[in-house]
Amino acid sequence: MGIFGLISPFFKKKEKYPYTPRVIEKVILPAFFDDRKIDDVRPIDVDETNLKGYELFNFGENFVLYFENKISEESDTYIRQNYTDLKEQFYNKGRDFFYLPILLENIDFEILPALKSSFPFLSDNINNRIIDELKTAKFDYDAILSDFFYFIVYKGTISKGCISRNSGYTIVEQKNEETIEEFMKGYIENLSFKNPNIGARYYCLETNKKELPSIQEESLERLKIINEEIEQLRKSGQLAILAPKIYEFLKKNIDGIIYNNTYPMVITEDFKILIPHCNNHEIKLSHFTKAIYLLFLSNNEPIDLKDLYLYKDRLLFIYKQVSNQNSYDRIKETVEELLKEDNQAIYVHFSRIRKAFLNHFSEFIAFKYYITGDKGKPKKIMLDREGVTFNCELY
Repeated sequence: MGIFGLISPFFKKKEKYPYTPRVIEKVILPAFFDDRKIDDVRPIDVDETNLKGYELFNFGENFVLYFENKISEESDTYIRQNYTDLKEQFYNKGRDFFYLPILLENIDFEILPALKSSFPFLSDNINNRIIDELKTAKFDYDAILSDFFYFIVYKGTISKGCISRNSGYTIVEQKNEETIEEFMKGYIENLSFKNPNIGARYYCLETNKKELPSIQEESLERLKIINEEIEQLRKSGQLAILAPKIYEFLKKNIDGIIYNNTYPMVITEDFKILIPHCNNHEIKLSHFTKAIYLLFLSNNEPIDLKDLYLYKDRLLFIYKQVSNQNSYDRIKETVEELLKEDNQAIYVHFSRIRKAFLNHFSEFIAFKYYITGDKGKPKKIMLDREGVTFNCELY
């Protein structure tokens, strides 16, 4: 096997490892699980092809989804009021948290600006009616939840609770007499519970680390073989010829790595957004989108979009430096257009920023970098500013 054949497996998408049924022994679970239904879906049963083809279900590898067959007012109010805090608590447990009603409401963030730009002659009332029709026809909660259960092949009877994913799916019931706050508190606390004797019905609540040592050993063995191959090439005098090709191969593939840790960020003198620890990777954005991102990044406090006009001068200052346009009037016109009342175009920029980070970071890491905030609430970037170095003037 040649050196490229040895190197290439490092950059392929993570392969699925064969599922080996575990011997389930009698164990004592934490009190949280007393008289609580826990259902398990084996990974070999899941219709992954259809699931991944459904863009709304692109949750990543480690997520928790709260669901109810019929959303109650109590649960809905609690999750909306605490959504950012819940996401952070799950993030600290290595999970990304999702709530379908909020996802469905945010689908129109890109639809509305597209409608307005494509059909400027239509009134806002007609645009809103079109969006309502689309959401009713295509994004109905009951239908979406039913599709999700169908794709993960869940045929159990749990009507509300949390679904978590690792190798397969585990569905943990919220008891009828239990408040949503009590359930969430107990569920999150027990995500970190570690007991090697717990069987398959519980394994998805904790990242499956059993396979990691063997994967690490396999990787080290591959590295050893690669080192031996490189040494042979050096001795034969061929390494000098192949080195540039090996470098290009590595550079090309490293750029596509999905990172699973938060790393410091540097804003250079020429306003490039770099992640030095990630092969000095650059997060590329269009000039105006980058100016908006830098405005939020340089602001430690959340920004209420209703008050965005208060940041007009700073946004102008940033955009003027970032942009390659020579016309100040055009720059000013672009900023003023964004700040017009009821202009929804800001969400298009938010979406572009989110996608730029999701191209290189897993979902439960990326949300620390992009602009977040519940609908109607102030928006912010959660990344700790101590990890951001500004080598440019933004004020």
